[in-house]
Amino acid sequence: MTIADAKKGKNVRIKDFTGGWGFRRKILSLGIEPGDEVVVVAGMEETGPFIIENLTKGTKIAIGRGMAQKIIVEEIE
Repeated sequence: MTIADAKKGKNVRIKDFTGGWGFRRKILSLGIEPGDEVVVVAGMEETGPFIIENLTKGTKIAIGRGMAQKIIVEEIE
């Protein structure tokens, strides 16, 4: 499952990235790392960015749909 598939308000944990080197560098520079716990705050509409809150680091960021589809996550029970 990816962040784009995650339900709004559900806590998920970052597992991995499917993008190349440039994508990995960009997402790491935004403070998103494997093992971080995040929640989708907004972005379930057909278009527009996803706003995610990194609960591990206490930050919020906006990422595009393409980036969200490259971030592999797992649900936290």
